[in-house]
Parts: sequence; structure tokens; C-alpha cells
Amino acid sequence: MDPELAARLDQARADLRSTMAGARAALELARLRSSPGRAEIEQLQADAAAGRLGPDMQRLAGHVAAGETSWSAVFDGTSPYKELLRGHLTEMGERYAEPARQALEDDPTFDPTETSPGV
Repeated sequence: MDPELAARLDQARADLRSTMAGARAALELARLRSSPGRAEIEQLQADAAAGRLGPDMQRLAGHVAAGETSWSAVFDGTSPYKELLRGHLTEMGERYAEPARQALEDDPTFDPTETSPGV
């Protein structure tokens, strides 16, 4: 292989590894920032168990109460009952998509081309 090409490939691999490491760090930081607190989890459990979040979320709350899964496992996708969350998320997305879009459009500081550091 041409030495110049090999050097460029090595540099590209190093750049990719660095970018991936930055993306992983940013993802972990986002996970930590978005993790609900104990009071929020308790309120979610109460609302879901009471049926205020729909029948799938009520079933999911039953599985959590029975110790068959946890809200953390549901949210990180490792719960065997994670699909029960889909309907609620779809509904929330439909309900709040337009207000969120409008809020971003109205925010003079929002720049859709700006990226987070390390991403």
C-alpha cells in the first residue's frame, strides 16, 4: 500500500476514534442530565398505575410494581416490557411536536447548525 495513503487512513481512523469517544461522552452526559429524580419516578409510577397515562403505561406500572422491571430499564431499552412505552411516547410526540417546533422558531438564540462540543 502507498505509504501516503496508509498514513491518511491511519489518521482517518484516529479521527473517527476521537469523534466516537466524544460522541459517547456527550451521550452519557445527556443521559445523566435527563435522568429523572426519585420524586419524578414516584409521580410517574402513581400516574401510570392510576391509568392517567393510558392502558399500556398502566400495565407497565404493574410490571414495575411487581418487581418484574424498573422504569430505568424501560427507559434505557433493556426491559422486556419496553414496547409498552411506545404508544405513550408516540402520543406525547404528536401532542408536543408543534409547540416544540414553534418554541424553537421563536427562540432568537436557537441555531440549528450549531453542534454541542465534543459531538
